[in-house]
Amino acid sequence: MSETVGCLIIHGFAGDIHDILPLAKRLRETGYQVECPTLEGHGMTRRHLAKSNRQDWIRSVDEAYKRLSMRADTIVVIGFSMGGLLAFHIATTYPVKLLITLNAPYKYWDVKQAMRYLRADFRTHSRRYVSGIRRIPFRSMIQFRRLLSETKPLLPQVAVPYVLLQAKRDDTVHAVSATLLANSVGSVESTQVTWYEQSNHMILHGPEKEDAIEQVLTTIREHCSH
Repeated sequence: MSETVGCLIIHGFAGDIHDILPLAKRLRETGYQVECPTLEGHGMTRRHLAKSNRQDWIRSVDEAYKRLSMRADTIVVIGFSMGGLLAFHIATTYPVKLLITLNAPYKYWDVKQAMRYLRADFRTHSRRYVSGIRRIPFRSMIQFRRLLSETKPLLPQVAVPYVLLQAKRDDTVHAVSATLLANSVGSVESTQVTWYEQSNHMILHGPEKEDAIEQVLTTIREHCSH
């Protein structure tokens, strides 16, 4: 008798479920139970984001895990960007069958890649960077940095199979993060990194999104009966 597999998918910092919607839709269509929480303070205004903190974000995914566990026997945790940091908290607190991260940070903000984008199309990318700065309160950025520093010591406690997807053209998360994360977890022998040559940070909305989604589906099939 096959188990019910649930997928907890966590969006990124200052984002919302739009970040991971293509993947969530495909997993639902495939028959998995899916939970996509909107993190506390996210998906609304700059003021709402500023009022939330990293403990609120952890609580959001904690509650989502509990909801999903009521309708799934086996749980896969998938984190995009900062959602990957929150996924580590879940994987070291609750029973998890498989951990997957997409463009999760260990080092953030790849200045060299950002400069390449600015040289290629200054108007588009400068507008995007300025918009991001205006959208994200300084207080929230401090909370993100604290979450990152508090998550790193948890990595050796990760004891489940771990699969990383990382875009080579990511200007938000330094691509070397994937190697650093893969070498830091406790389950390093069952860790796998897949690189995406043409993708930027929003990997699930870029030119290789179908490849990335298929990689996630294949990984879940390999590790979970469904």
